[in-house]
Amino acid sequence: MSKITGMEPVQEIPPKVLLMYDAVQQLIGEGCSVSQIRVSSITERAGIGKGTAYEYFDSKEEILAGAFIYYVRSMAEEMNMQLRPLGSLREQINFIFDDLDRESRKKYCFVHFVHEVTDNSQFSRMVKERLQENSQTRNFAEFLFGDIIRQGIERGDIDSDIPMDYLIYTVFCKVLTYMMCICTEECFDTDVPALRGLIIEGILRDMKTKI
Repeated sequence: MSKITGMEPVQEIPPKVLLMYDAVQQLIGEGCSVSQIRVSSITERAGIGKGTAYEYFDSKEEILAGAFIYYVRSMAEEMNMQLRPLGSLREQINFIFDDLDRESRKKYCFVHFVHEVTDNSQFSRMVKERLQENSQTRNFAEFLFGDIIRQGIERGDIDSDIPMDYLIYTVFCKVLTYMMCICTEECFDTDVPALRGLIIEGILRDMKTKI
């Protein structure tokens, strides 16, 4: 049996692998770090035997990397499908923030995965290598927000003279800023609604939007 990488089309991912991916997301959402997660904790949560995991993966890091890539791909595909019918970048950004407000598991998984993929661990390197193998994607931020930016340029909402990399990281950094706000509001007594408005205006201003 060929090993799973996380880049397979969703319809080709075996059901037991999807159960493991979901188990990883649950564990991360509950506050477990990559170092704390064990293959046994993944398989127990997924309701499958530990030996089954090694039919598809060679190591815990491969399971986690596959789960991360699957999570990001699923998030990007779902997001782009929901955002495309919206008429402006402002509406799209508001929708993203509303979605993060509703989906607590999503926001905590995303923040944690961003932390993990920006270090220099074996897990991080593996994820980056696999994303780079996808000829349609140059980096993690483009994977998530590239389509949104291209739609904005096509509509004429965004100044097409601004470099694409800057546009993508503008959205990425400010969305991440908002997620940090809503994840830490109890610790720092954060006025989330006020900061949300400032963050959205910052995105639009940095992109020199014409709306």
